[in-house]
Amino acid sequence: MRKDQLAARLYRDIDCGEQWIAWSAKIGWVRFWARPNGWAERMPVVGLDGLHVREVSLAQAFNTGLIEAFHH
Repeated sequence: MRKDQLAARLYRDIDCGEQWIAWSAKIGWVRFWARPNGWAERMPVVGLDGLHVREVSLAQAFNTGLIEAFHH
């Protein structure tokens, strides 16, 4: 993996369009609001059903704080 590549994946829960789901090896699975600074209110995901999530581009969560959280 390139150093400048973000080590996270972003998913949309097809049953809850108001929240994103993210995964990284460092933090595991988390859910957060799809709004500005929504990453600040992230919470662990419990009981995730893989049939209801679709991977999407990280750019879709550009204003949530997700991308900034992984750029140290």
